[in-house]
Amino acid sequence: ATPNGHPPRVVVKMAADREQSLATARRARTNERELRCYDELLAVTPVRAPQFYAAWYDPETARYLMVQEAIEADTTVDQLVGIGPERVHATLIEVAKLHAHWWDSPVLTTHEWLLRPDSPGRMQNLTGFAANGWAAMCALLPDEFSLEEQALGREFPARLGAALTLLGSQARTLIHSDLRADNVLFSLDGKSATIIDWQGVGVGPPALDLAYLLSQSLTVADRRAHEDELLRAYWHEMRGLGVDVSFDKALFGYGESMLYCLSIACALQIVSDPNEPRVRDLTRVIARRSLEAMRDHGQMW
Repeated sequence: ATPNGHPPRVVVKMAADREQSLATARRARTNERELRCYDELLAVTPVRAPQFYAAWYDPETARYLMVQEAIEADTTVDQLVGIGPERVHATLIEVAKLHAHWWDSPVLTTHEWLLRPDSPGRMQNLTGFAANGWAAMCALLPDEFSLEEQALGREFPARLGAALTLLGSQARTLIHSDLRADNVLFSLDGKSATIIDWQGVGVGPPALDLAYLLSQSLTVADRRAHEDELLRAYWHEMRGLGVDVSFDKALFGYGESMLYCLSIACALQIVSDPNEPRVRDLTRVIARRSLEAMRDHGQMW
């Protein structure tokens, strides 16, 4: 801190100035959820996250402003390229702290604003994205998907709903729900990770965070080569933190979580501007990595 006690640098985060995004934020309470997460949960959670200084929120418009710690980070990290197993492992160490601290905690049931994968509002949002975003996604990337993959869209909303219901049946801990390389800040040496962007925070099975992190932050080749060792490293971290759970139970719903990952590619067509090159590239990468992960884990139908 400076001599007057103020932080030397801060980051100011604000709502996206797009009515469609604000409407989604009002309906899903995403901006409110992030502010409450910092204020009510992260302050007592042993996980690396930016320090929270101040905030303002308007519930009628969902516009908000948040002032938080500026963290020196490796700016070369790019989810589109992939971050490699070492950085994923550093993230898993933090994720294990998050999951272990809140494992089967009755406190989580007292926060009505924390959604489960099968919460009616979340089910409606995600299956709606799947139904309304699939055709737009295929049109945006006409050469990306095979005819077989394009045909998945007919059954995808129903299959996604079934997966979310299954994942909700084993909601055990606090999860980030948007855990990917773009939402993690890595130290310059790559050995430590700070998790940011907590708008999707909720209660669910660890597998949802793990599936999203591994499938979206690694290239398909890297995931296939290192997936098992990284998942077992996470499990050993959890055991070391006092969570006595079998590997299979810790990973319950891992394959089904890949359908959630694919729904994010559809959602981008609705909540973001598909004309922006970064949105197009993210859609392509998220969709392809999700489809290959679904194929590897028996979720293609």
